[in-house]
Amino acid sequence: MKRIPLFLLAVLISISAALANNGDPGYNIRVKMDNYAETQLVLGFYYGEKTYVKDTADLGPDGYFTFTADTLLPCGVYLLVTKPDNNFIQFLLSSTEQRFTIHTDVKDSVNKMKFKGSDDNQRFYDYLQFLGKMRPEADSLRAQLNRVKSNPADSLRITNKLADLDKQVKKLQTDLTTKYPGSMTAKIVKSSIEPEPPTFTGDEKDVNFKRYYWYKAHYFDNIDVDDPCMLHGPVLHNKIDQFVNKVTPQHPDSLNIAIDQVLGRMKPNSENFKYYLIHFLNFYAKSNIVGMDGCYVHIVKKYYANNLAPWTKQEDLEKIIDNANRLEPILIGKIAPNITVFDRNNQPHALWDVDSDYTVLFFWAPDCGHCKKAAPFMVDFAKAYQNRGVKVFAVCTATGDKVGECWKGVEEKGFTDDLFMNMQDQYLRSRYKTLYDVQTTPQIFILDRKHEILMKRISAEELNKVMDQVIKFQEDKKKTKG
Repeated sequence: MKRIPLFLLAVLISISAALANNGDPGYNIRVKMDNYAETQLVLGFYYGEKTYVKDTADLGPDGYFTFTADTLLPCGVYLLVTKPDNNFIQFLLSSTEQRFTIHTDVKDSVNKMKFKGSDDNQRFYDYLQFLGKMRPEADSLRAQLNRVKSNPADSLRITNKLADLDKQVKKLQTDLTTKYPGSMTAKIVKSSIEPEPPTFTGDEKDVNFKRYYWYKAHYFDNIDVDDPCMLHGPVLHNKIDQFVNKVTPQHPDSLNIAIDQVLGRMKPNSENFKYYLIHFLNFYAKSNIVGMDGCYVHIVKKYYANNLAPWTKQEDLEKIIDNANRLEPILIGKIAPNITVFDRNNQPHALWDVDSDYTVLFFWAPDCGHCKKAAPFMVDFAKAYQNRGVKVFAVCTATGDKVGECWKGVEEKGFTDDLFMNMQDQYLRSRYKTLYDVQTTPQIFILDRKHEILMKRISAEELNKVMDQVIKFQEDKKKTKG
């Protein structure tokens, strides 16, 4: 019998080990749960901001719950969800370790956790157990520090102890990320480490600005936002959400830059890019915050209209782009489209001919219940601001043979001509419904003297407060320029 050469034997052993662990047979996760009386266990997984159920296993005669299939699972953080309370225990699933055994106790899952066949998970739980031991000591020291604030010597001693604990944690984190750089443990641990800014000089305000801009520029240093493993975990979405909604000023211009920064870190055809492009589109499409439609339009124009969302059905794509095209002309900061509408004597009046510091463009309908509720607030507003450089340009949306209802409504609601510029467009020649996307009423826009849109989609109840803020902001802006 011929002997197999040593180098070939080593290759065969390597292949055999790979197949036994993560090859064609797919995943096989066996779980033993002490102090768990139920006979079913659920396997869950993260995907972006939500969790989903992957599988359910019954307790086997060997005392194990077994999750298995002949295909591999996406790498990420998975959940063992216990019945009936839906508490969960997390574990890691890399691309190379998907056949292993878990043994823990539901009453103390972290400290009693043991793995067979998954070094990465064992490292991760050793790390969690280390943090668990350090936490009570750190909490005790912080409590002591609060009690001895008036004693500098004791405060310094306790502060040094806390610093020493912090050094131990950072050393372990460095060891894990250095020794096992491609592991799920390293990815999770590294993503929890905040980048440390350098020392800046200058006055306090200047230093704070420098620290902020440095932090924003280095925010994603410790996490690969295009890593599909991170998409299937609890860290990435919180990290991105914090960057966009907390670190970034909540103004469409700033948000658009932040969104581009996030998507720019992802390959255009990656799973992460697809998920977050859809996420941002839906988030800003549904937002009730005034001005956020500017983000929606930006996303559509930059990505969807440039064939960067090839998964979108053509019919849906056309609707999305059409919606953005309708919204773009009436974004905050745009010059309001000019419309020519008609008074009760059928005399034409152009919006741009209104001569006032501010114009409140008000669309209403005679048979609109919300308009009826808004009417008293609009009348009070017009009275309060008519001597403050504000005019109300009110357009009744009744058309055709119902246009006569406009003038009945004017009388009933108190929209007198000394307070309102009352208008209608019987045959929609001005196309105001399209230009201003008037799908419901009432609709309110605030314009400045140049007819730039300053605010929109405001409720009549909030109009006084918003108008005060607008006037103050504009006056402050003039003072700054002056």
